[in-house]
Amino acid sequence: MKILLGFVAALMVASVSSLHVKFIPCKGDTVESVSVEFIDVSPCTEDPCALSRGSTYEVSASFNTGAAPVGIEGVETHLYGIIAGVKVPFPGFNQTDGCKNSGLTCPLGPKAPYTFAIPIFIDPKVTIDISCVVELRLVDTGTGKDLICNELQVKVVN
Repeated sequence: MKILLGFVAALMVASVSSLHVKFIPCKGDTVESVSVEFIDVSPCTEDPCALSRGSTYEVSASFNTGAAPVGIEGVETHLYGIIAGVKVPFPGFNQTDGCKNSGLTCPLGPKAPYTFAIPIFIDPKVTIDISCVVELRLVDTGTGKDLICNELQVKVVN
């Protein structure tokens, strides 16, 4: 009985610490058949997520390739912060190979579900509390088209 209660408690904590966040598609040249099921930020308990400086978060995206062409050999990852309409590379993010340490195994095939997950460190050098849009973009390295490109709102806090 104690094991069951511990398991239920762990599930409750896990369900509170991750949140499907609201997102909108970016404008751009996207592979039309790819559909994003959800984007999670963990740990996060509210939308927009409050990201504390000096902490690491996991951003994950679940998507389906639909009828995307066979043989997406490589995926390039881009992460940007958009502040007052200006897009800048997300500070401290340097994991550009989407096929490594992300849950993806390339090549990606058609009509298959995938989950992409990356850690994001919020640099403590960001000294102001700020709300911004984060753009997550996964690009097919063979065609240059976006597999997914979505924007989500976050707050960087102390």
